[in-house]
Amino acid sequence: MKSPNPQSVILTIFALWILWGFGFQTLWARYTIELEGVVVSSRDAPSRGAPRYATEYVIRNANDHDTYYVAGATDASLERSIPVGSRIEKKWGQLGYQLDGQWRSFPVAFYFAIMGAALFALFWAALVQWGAKG
Repeated sequence: MKSPNPQSVILTIFALWILWGFGFQTLWARYTIELEGVVVSSRDAPSRGAPRYATEYVIRNANDHDTYYVAGATDASLERSIPVGSRIEKKWGQLGYQLDGQWRSFPVAFYFAIMGAALFALFWAALVQWGAKG
């Protein structure tokens, strides 16, 4: 067995980093959010307009069950600073959600392009590794 080609190692690390950061940390985190109800409390921390602030929500469903949710500064979270009284519906398995009856989409094309580039980098790394003459 020949030793790994340095170029294929770098490509593999780069591709796995992209898949982790954009795939698992963003797409999967967003995909698994499940919320339904009315925003009864909303608090921005440290404050609205501060760089990379977060919003802490209390969302009450039809059964008067409160769910606590924190929206951060990345695409993995729902939007920040949603006003109290807004109705939100985000189902598990969807990237977008409804806010007061209006659909809020997710930049799917951008993320699919990034995931495609990462998968291509893995494919390229395999070609470099197995295609290199030793």
